Amino acid sequence: MDRLKMLGLIALAATAVMAFAATASATTATSPKGTVYTSTVTASTEGHAILHDKSGLGITPECNGTLAGSIAEDGVGKAIGIKVTTLGWSNCTNNWALTTLKAGLVQIHSVSGSENGTVTSTGLEVTGKQSTTGLHCIWSTNVTDIGFLTSSTSTGGNATIDMSGTLKRTGGSSGIFCGEEASWTGSYKITTPTTFYVDA
Repeated sequence: MDRLKMLGLIALAATAVMAFAATASATTATSPKGTVYTSTVTASTEGHAILHDKSGLGITPECNGTLAGSIAEDGVGKAIGIKVTTLGWSNCTNNWALTTLKAGLVQIHSVSGSENGTVTSTGLEVTGKQSTTGLHCIWSTNVTDIGFLTSSTSTGGNATIDMSGTLKRTGGSSGIFCGEEASWTGSYKITTPTTFYVDA
């Protein structure tokens, strides 16, 4: 075999190895288990989603919440990316109304040795207004840790995302009265797909 053919075969083999390594290291969503899932993701709260401001003013809207999006290429190779199209808030308590200005991108990062994942958010903007006091606050995320996804293997049914994130205050007419940040808590049950696993 001449040298040119030998070099060609070596280059082909190297390309194949690199492609295999990239595939093997990719983090993907699967549903059912072992089958790559690339479609819609929806979730709704079990109980309330709560934004608790840390200013000491008692800003604590508790709302029913929904989330909808689709698997996006933004996560390939490092995490599962979900381009969020809807993050809804309804029936909020304490005379608050929350609205999502920008839904942003959610990424689910695999946890070694499990089918669970940590959850981050980038590009989310939520505005809140209270009708009795006129308070107006805007909170945002930027590669922010917002929670933990428990897969269907652990729950025995629908996967859940337990929120435990801190959103930075980035705007609003009430300024410092909104505090510097607010904690986001609550459990979201993934309803589409009905089972969800993180495969790394």
